[in-house]
Amino acid sequence: MNDDERYLFDLNGYLVLRQVLDAGEVAEMNAAIDHHGDGLNERDGSLAGGSGALAGTSHRKDLGGMLAWERPWCEPFRRLLVHPQVKPLLEAILGRGYRLDHGPGLIAMDRGCEGGTLHGGGVERTDMSEPYFFKADRIYTGLTVVEYLLADEGPGDGGVAVVPGSHKANLPCPPSMKAWERHQEHVLEVNGKAGDAVIFTETLTHGTLPWTAAHERRALLYKFSPGCLAYGAGVHRAEYPDYVADMSEEERAVMEAPHIRH
Repeated sequence: MNDDERYLFDLNGYLVLRQVLDAGEVAEMNAAIDHHGDGLNERDGSLAGGSGALAGTSHRKDLGGMLAWERPWCEPFRRLLVHPQVKPLLEAILGRGYRLDHGPGLIAMDRGCEGGTLHGGGVERTDMSEPYFFKADRIYTGLTVVEYLLADEGPGDGGVAVVPGSHKANLPCPPSMKAWERHQEHVLEVNGKAGDAVIFTETLTHGTLPWTAAHERRALLYKFSPGCLAYGAGVHRAEYPDYVADMSEEERAVMEAPHIRH
């Protein structure tokens, strides 16, 4: 993580990384998702929280389980556990020995799909699984999201949105702002091309704006934590599932249960 990236992440709570995936990798992942398309299901309930500004004609679709898919379909998703461009940034903000907390999961949205209410913010995190602070010349944060774009998200399309700097907020976000009904000028729609990645601390106030583009939105989310912390139970509700044993040594290390990494 260079000095510019450290400054911007600390200032805003997120970074956009350009061209992390090439066109071939994006196509490979989309083909794998299409192959498992029967599992892509629309949510039953709304995430718009009753907001008229976030309302839509459909709910988002979700798909998970990529790491356990049969080969070769699982392979591009496993590689993202230790992506050479992303791994150094995760080590800079989470520490060496970061771990997959939960995911990956795909969010898909068709034209007209509703948005999701904004949530999070520095003052609203109630436990130490999601801290954010700066001490002794380094960033410390908890649960952190890496969102890989598998389709373009251009200006006005909708999709992921954030309130820059809110990870250090000392007061709660107004409910009308969470509903995207007021103060919309402070909510930033994050744009990118297929193959870009957005990395943000879960402590940042973030959500999803209604999808207006003609093409399907596809965003793949991985959620990581420091090696000694956990937000979700992940795969550790029981013994490692069989697919973890099938991973490379470097990939398996990211799947370990929380503990002090020495």
